[in-house]
Amino acid sequence: MKKIVRRITERLFGRRYYAVIIGEAGSDRYDLASQIHPSRESANEHRWRIEQTRAYLYVTTITFRTHHPITGKP
Repeated sequence: MKKIVRRITERLFGRRYYAVIIGEAGSDRYDLASQIHPSRESANEHRWRIEQTRAYLYVTTITFRTHHPITGKP
């Protein structure tokens, strides 16, 4: 039943994707990280990698929906 509801939701509103917002350390500049993630787990892994660097700071993870496949999957 959950699968059917998810497919209807994807059809009506589009698929959900995640993007990570980062900031440059020592600056007031913020950017969208270079990857769009198909799952929250993937976005959290990217967040962990960013937190291990000194050049960038993790700001937040945003979600958005689109009808166009970003990952190449139909």
